Amino acid sequence: MVDTLVPGLSTLTEKARYFSLYWALAAYAEEHDWDRELCRTALRRAEVALAWASLSSDADVAAAAGRTSHGADRVAKIVAAGDAAGLAELGERSYSPRAWGFWSQYRGPAVVLGIVSTDRDALRSGSRSCPLAIRAMFRPLLDIVAKRPVKEADLAGVERLTRISIESPDLAPLREVLTATVSGTHDPDAWTSNDGTRRSTLRIMGRAVQRRREDIGWQRILTDAVVYGGDLLADPVFAQEIERAEAWRGTILRHHSVGAWRSLWSALVEEVSTAGEPVSRDELHNWIRQGLSGESVREFLAGCPDVVDRYGSPYPAEQEVWDLLERRERNLAILLFGSLRVENLSGLTLSAFLGNRRSSRGQILDPSWVANRRKEYYDRPLADFACAMVDDMLAQAHRVSLRKLSTGGGRMMLRTKLYEMNGRYFATGSEGAGNVGLRAAQLGIVASQVGLFDVSDDAVRTTDLGRALLDLPR
Repeated sequence: MVDTLVPGLSTLTEKARYFSLYWALAAYAEEHDWDRELCRTALRRAEVALAWASLSSDADVAAAAGRTSHGADRVAKIVAAGDAAGLAELGERSYSPRAWGFWSQYRGPAVVLGIVSTDRDALRSGSRSCPLAIRAMFRPLLDIVAKRPVKEADLAGVERLTRISIESPDLAPLREVLTATVSGTHDPDAWTSNDGTRRSTLRIMGRAVQRRREDIGWQRILTDAVVYGGDLLADPVFAQEIERAEAWRGTILRHHSVGAWRSLWSALVEEVSTAGEPVSRDELHNWIRQGLSGESVREFLAGCPDVVDRYGSPYPAEQEVWDLLERRERNLAILLFGSLRVENLSGLTLSAFLGNRRSSRGQILDPSWVANRRKEYYDRPLADFACAMVDDMLAQAHRVSLRKLSTGGGRMMLRTKLYEMNGRYFATGSEGAGNVGLRAAQLGIVASQVGLFDVSDDAVRTTDLGRALLDLPR
């Protein structure tokens, strides 16, 4: 659902300038009929140039993320060691260990935006022709990297490409692509459905910013506006974008359940990893039972916040229990809240919440699955329900590892961090406990860089330009 609602951005695309770089590079490669290898060589040299030049940029030093150019920190270490000659080459002293550098994380989004296409991995122009202003902006750099890697003497001329200001010649074309406008006007017939969806999400985000201007994080701003309480139809912008607004409501609510599973699984793997010796299923059951009272699932839920308010709208139960309950109990509560939402959400919100539901029982571990488990254990101890969740996670982990099984050299390889042998479990690493990304932060950051939002003085505001392009009220 996130991929559907934020087409053209990913959790790894936070720098608008790189879209411009690849847009110009694709046009240059097409003009000179570069093959795959020439494209890759020039691309790596160009990425090194931006990273290296940014080391002397005051704008980059002051940036919240440390550097506004990808790979700058790594380049700084290599340059300090006096080994800058091989920065663009593959190897241990490279700016990036990946063959295609940072293009590997921008490729999909850039193709969706229509600014780049590929032909057997060679970069070519997309459906949106690269504007002359962007071509001219990057041509001096591309003329260099077409022939050789950049040298320290070249950096003064490249440094300007590491700075973003409202006057930067690439921002107006990027704004048009992101907002699906031409000369400030949105014509649905001139853009794809993905472009329309991205514009809709930007309008929702813009309206969310207007409703709560504190800088509390992009995801929280979006959540507070569209997820809990209130009638989405009561707001003029949300009403115009009701399908996507309801989809965002369901997606963010589902995000809570995903995060609870990830946190529980991480804790389980950590328990196995630190046990010192392989553990049995019964030992894992004893671990999950620790700290849980003897009350039933019914009694536990009766002591938790309701998942709907008195008007039938979603209530922030997931947020309320965050600081009140211990990690395992909190995650169990959030999973149970998700199972209840299966029964009180409706329409597009429910569809987005359930996602790719394949049966009435749902997919393994999804809210419908948990709802059936809840009914099964409703009048049994919460600890028994928790043990069932452990069993479900172990079974799902085994299924996933079998799907990833590979063979080679007469050996079978299971790609997993948790292994089972003779009924006992051991771990070869840890699992991250963080939730998956919703791309709200990346959307807000890129939109701010191109001038749609202003972030300053602990506040987020829509700019005059942003309100005009996104057709938002003042």
